[in-house]
Amino acid sequence: MDAITAIRRRTSVRRFRPDPVPRETIETLLDCAVRAPNHKLTEPWRFAVLTGAARDWFAELRARHRLTRFADPASDEARTAVEKMRLETERTPALVVIMCAVSPDEKTREEDYAAAMMATANLIIAAESLGLGTYLRTGGLMQEPDAPTLAGLERGFRSVGIQSLGYPEAEEPPRRRRAAAELTRWVSRR
Repeated sequence: MDAITAIRRRTSVRRFRPDPVPRETIETLLDCAVRAPNHKLTEPWRFAVLTGAARDWFAELRARHRLTRFADPASDEARTAVEKMRLETERTPALVVIMCAVSPDEKTREEDYAAAMMATANLIIAAESLGLGTYLRTGGLMQEPDAPTLAGLERGFRSVGIQSLGYPEAEEPPRRRRAAAELTRWVSRR
């Protein structure tokens, strides 16, 4: 499938078939990721691919993190939500942790973060073009104390996203987005 079709079809996928994603396919996706634009070619990205026991450890990490959102972590509501999250993660064939260098220079740090997220977008579009589904997680989970150990985070790097990867359980149409024309201003004069 061509890139434009992949972009237009892409949607976040949470449920995957149990089929493993071949290592060679993941390597192809990562090769696409590192082709992202990158100012001064700092190549600020690093990746960790989690499968099997590492993926299951991540499922526990997500479960612990989710419990922090509940006033009563022992409630039925909390236990149900945590178990659902744990199963969803354990049923994900592969996870890719995206890491980014943290430069002491603020401008470089911003450019490197942008490059790491463009690498992530390349991975997502390449996955879609091969019939794979993805779901990107960012935010608070990146701050979990055990996350750096799980991903083998190098000194001077931080986690910026965790990409679920697998063959979608079912086809889902892309969610509605506003037309670009509604969000664009054309400027031809000063």
